Amino acid sequence: MEKDRILGVPFYRFYYDEKKVQGVLDSLLRLSWKPNTTNWIWDGVTEDGLGSSLHELPEFADIFGWIQECLDEVADDMGMTCKLKINSSWAHLNQKGNSFYQHTHANTFVSSNFYASGLECDKTVWLLPNPYFSLTNIYPCGSHPGSAGEDEYMNDYYRKYYLIHEESTEPGKYIVFPAAIPHYAQSNSSEADRVTIACDAFPTGLINQGYTSRLKVQVQ
Repeated sequence: MEKDRILGVPFYRFYYDEKKVQGVLDSLLRLSWKPNTTNWIWDGVTEDGLGSSLHELPEFADIFGWIQECLDEVADDMGMTCKLKINSSWAHLNQKGNSFYQHTHANTFVSSNFYASGLECDKTVWLLPNPYFSLTNIYPCGSHPGSAGEDEYMNDYYRKYYLIHEESTEPGKYIVFPAAIPHYAQSNSSEADRVTIACDAFPTGLINQGYTSRLKVQVQ
């Protein structure tokens, strides 16, 4: 496990057995896909949310077993009184030129991403509003960042208004991060498809703080 304080909060990195990465990619490429605004998403995802369960497919038992072990390490490092358990998982496919728009993950505690393929030069980017400006609603460095399009996040004034972290796409890398931090993926510059697994996890078990503040949660 690697742990870095990025944007002031811990991000966790793990690396899957490199001999197994191609097998995961092959299984992902055998899935069916449907359009997802700027890329493709596994068509097992349904509007009612009941299909966001890639981790339940038998062909992905090994990778998700390993991911659960990684999440156990994250929970231990955080000193949690309970465990983290996967509550949602799915996959994305980016053809050449495809990207992923800025977004956050709701109804979860941590989010994570496993890179099955892609080029290191194509990054995932996290954006944390700079508190000098976001807490005052004063924009002394130029235009209000909300006036820019999503394809302009990396220009000069966006770098002034946001604390930015870029993470390289490395096949076999698994990164765990706070779900509420906005992030997006740059365009895929490879001729080959870039495929990733997204996975959310939520505390399960007894969440205990102090003597009387307790909550028991069971993630199915």
